[in-house]
Amino acid sequence: MRISIISLIIAVLCSACTTTTPTRLMSYNIRNGYGMDKVVSLERVAQVINNAEVEAVALQEVDSMTGRYPIDVATKVGELTDMHATYGGSIDYMGGKYGIAVLTRQKPLSHFRVPLPCRSEPRSLLIVELEDYYFCCTHLSLHAEDRNTSMGIIAETLSKLDKPAILAGDINATPNEESVQLLKQNFQVFDKQGHNKLTWPADKPEVEIDYIALYKGNGATAEVKQHYVVEATVESDHRPIVAEIAIKK
Repeated sequence: MRISIISLIIAVLCSACTTTTPTRLMSYNIRNGYGMDKVVSLERVAQVINNAEVEAVALQEVDSMTGRYPIDVATKVGELTDMHATYGGSIDYMGGKYGIAVLTRQKPLSHFRVPLPCRSEPRSLLIVELEDYYFCCTHLSLHAEDRNTSMGIIAETLSKLDKPAILAGDINATPNEESVQLLKQNFQVFDKQGHNKLTWPADKPEVEIDYIALYKGNGATAEVKQHYVVEATVESDHRPIVAEIAIKK
């Protein structure tokens, strides 16, 4: 009887030490709202995000006050979705910046940007701190060697964080390529459900290059309740992906 009581106490204590954070996330390369029909509409992009009812979105290909798009695209999409916009400019471009962004329902506690290698143009990792986790956005190089190097930089950076960290973005590599295999060494890469796992090009997808993953180094795990490709065929040249998960730590 004594052993049973002790076992029960241990089980209760272990249960109390495990917390679960449910969350719903998206990654979306929006190409500044330039659609497959050559129409520019941030309103259409925002509608896709609103329909998904997500808590956080990683955005790629986002201009800020450039000659091409003389507005802050992230801020505008944030206004249209009623979300907080955090911008990470990767390069100086046409009088402004070009890079990535994160939208969140919750006001971020902090954020910082980490430069990543790319021989054709600089790339970035944008890390946004929220109450229970970090949400990280990236858009990796078209060059395989740069992507492989970036995977090491990303893992080392996230290893220093004090909360679970989720990475989302356009990796520019298919599942069988080395950079995605390197990603899987340090991350729980969420498998997409259903028969449609391809994300680019949006109208007739041929490859899977967009991913959402949880960094494994701090002991966190995730139960994937849903993870799927949104059938947005015209709003950008990528289809967005949505993951509904429960983070356990």
